[in-house]
Amino acid sequence: MNIAVAMSGGVDSSVAAAILQKAGHKVFGVTMRHFDSCAYGFPPEDNLEKSIEGARQVCDKLGIQHQVVDVQASFRKIVEANFIQEYKNGRTPNPCALCNPTIKWGVLLQKCKSLAADKMATGHYTKLCEKAGIYRIFRAEDKAKDQSYMLWQLSQKQLAQTLFPLADLQKKEVRKIAQELGLHNYAKTDSQEICFIPGHYEDYLQKHLKFTPGDIVLPDGKVIGRHRGLPLYTIGQRKGLNTPWSSALYVLRLDVARNQLVVTDEPDDLLQADFKINRVNWLSEKPQVQELMVQIRYNSKPQKVAELKLQKDSAWIKLEKPARAITPGQSAVFYRKDELLGGGIIV
Repeated sequence: MNIAVAMSGGVDSSVAAAILQKAGHKVFGVTMRHFDSCAYGFPPEDNLEKSIEGARQVCDKLGIQHQVVDVQASFRKIVEANFIQEYKNGRTPNPCALCNPTIKWGVLLQKCKSLAADKMATGHYTKLCEKAGIYRIFRAEDKAKDQSYMLWQLSQKQLAQTLFPLADLQKKEVRKIAQELGLHNYAKTDSQEICFIPGHYEDYLQKHLKFTPGDIVLPDGKVIGRHRGLPLYTIGQRKGLNTPWSSALYVLRLDVARNQLVVTDEPDDLLQADFKINRVNWLSEKPQVQELMVQIRYNSKPQKVAELKLQKDSAWIKLEKPARAITPGQSAVFYRKDELLGGGIIV
């Protein structure tokens, strides 16, 4: 099988390529150039060009070809534009959840197909199973590294063209394999931040949005301070409010219409049992609510769903127990035990 491996320059995608090569497949590496490192303010020692060069070095070591695919125009139009617009509308977006179906499994996958690839592989920690022509995603063996949450928007057609070689490996095993192969990046640290933003996202947003200061108010409307601009805040935030008060303050909601930041000194005010999602996508069939769990942010624990009211492309969710700081713009992702079922965007 001719397999394109999406390579970021990190250890995970490098080992994914090595595993597939060892299994006898014809493998080549592809790396996205999705932004201009210099224009975006990245330092020379930590930028996309260095990652691209790292991927090329791994491919040279493995004796496979390497291609760089320019997706900058699509990335700006889809991922960055959405990121900016969501903050403008008072929401907190998750750019990775959008990039996966539109850029990685969209523009990049199509490029891989044009290069005669039968399938595309990535270094994601997640498991893909197929039965009777239906593809299902499950959490990876390494639960601490599992990345299935970010893949809820993929389609059956995209999954049918995908491989996840790291499904059954622990991260420490991946690093050991890379070290044994003599790959230079075996100890490279994992990327944690938004890939196209160096430093704090505030600097990026300042180039694209006008921050309009406004009132910080309590739920009853009492004005207690001034905020620097609503895009700088998110639901549940405690630090950075710079408003003296007798107890800790938390961001309760962003009132875009009034340009007000609503805060509370009662942590229980952040608890919520029902919420709405849109852009709902099911990977296969719609599940029974009795077996449904929902995860409301990347690092949170799944919550038991008590009720689910489905509409055309949206849904109302009621949790068995209230959850803290359910945040508009984030992904609400459904699971049945370890199986990823689908998700939507919290509105």
